[in-house]
Amino acid sequence: MLMKKNKNNDPRTLLRYRFFTVAAAMIGLSLLPVILFLIITLAYQADPAKHISASKRLMPQACDVDVSDYIADGGSAMIVDNELNVTLLGGKPIWDKAAFSETEWADFLTGIDNLSGYDYDIAYHSGDDGYWLIMRKPESVVMIFSFYFNPEAENFTKDIIILIGIFLVYFAAVAAFVIHYSKLTANEIKAREELLHGEEEKRMLLVSEISHDLKTPLASVLGYSEMLLSKDIDGQKQREYLQSIYDNSVRSNNIMHSLFMYSKLGSAGFKPNTERTDICEYTREIIAEYIPIFEDKGFGYELDVPESEIYINIDKELFRRVYDNLIENAMKYNKAGTIIMIGVEVKSSSVEITVADNGIGIPAEHIDRIFQPFFRADSTSANRDGSGLGLAIVRQIVTLHGGEISYIGDDGGCKWLIKLPTT
Repeated sequence: MLMKKNKNNDPRTLLRYRFFTVAAAMIGLSLLPVILFLIITLAYQADPAKHISASKRLMPQACDVDVSDYIADGGSAMIVDNELNVTLLGGKPIWDKAAFSETEWADFLTGIDNLSGYDYDIAYHSGDDGYWLIMRKPESVVMIFSFYFNPEAENFTKDIIILIGIFLVYFAAVAAFVIHYSKLTANEIKAREELLHGEEEKRMLLVSEISHDLKTPLASVLGYSEMLLSKDIDGQKQREYLQSIYDNSVRSNNIMHSLFMYSKLGSAGFKPNTERTDICEYTREIIAEYIPIFEDKGFGYELDVPESEIYINIDKELFRRVYDNLIENAMKYNKAGTIIMIGVEVKSSSVEITVADNGIGIPAEHIDRIFQPFFRADSTSANRDGSGLGLAIVRQIVTLHGGEISYIGDDGGCKWLIKLPTT
């Protein structure tokens, strides 16, 4: 594969993402009814008059106990003295006899927690005239391990409506989540299909371009080889044929090498071997190697590099290809006499490297495609010796270094601007 592997397409990553997303959503939705119950319960308890405890209602004399507000709110109350005699204070009878036997009283007290549908509040006033105050109120909905409905409660109808409302809100939230998540999943699947389709088109394009670029030199190698083997050719022609075979072999090798580099730089997990480097000294050393070539081929050059040290992290061997490609392109596509300019300038948080020339430039209609693999702005036979991957490789290298490259064209040639972060 020539495309960089996208970790988001890893099935295991997608499975984990979907599992945790759905799990978190379901936990949140499951807690929603509980939260709503708590909110409503707190709202019910906001009126302190309805929840004056039995212990705070005790008086020295049982006859002075006031539970009228509690009775008016739908509750019931009774007094049980030390002799276990029962006095109803109001509401529906809690005990249907005038007194308790000791066994009945013990069973009553121990069985209160098991009496479903009622809320009990009990307090005892000690002394010779001691008594028990027992208050009971029906709960419209009691949730322990199951639901109990008590139609005797004053607000039963209203509470049932609230309960239904809570479940409607819950199911609406679940439905909204399912619909939303389904849409997201559908959009994600569509996006992945489009991505795969686009990557497949790129792969086919790469295969097509590779086949096309290798076809011509390999055909030449094959043709001249057959002629050398099948005919008696004089020394001069033989030398010409062998030179052509050699040149086309070199061209094929360059194409394959560039393709390997392009694939390597785009592979998942590839990282440049960076080291702290003085970019000014590094640039001067490279240009010094090119000066004899400039002079031999008739190109002028200008160098604008500060004498001070500017340090950045680069893979020196890898970044050399950036300079080589941009400088060699300037010489390949321009005539002798063209001036090639290289500059380095430090900004607040970055270093800007420029490689420019005053040659023919690049036509405006091609600028959007110059970094695409196998694209050549000049496709004449004279300039088809390259692989068409040079600028694509340059952008990959710059990107791997955390930088960016852009083309700045004008009437007097072209200018490549590279921005890299400082250390």
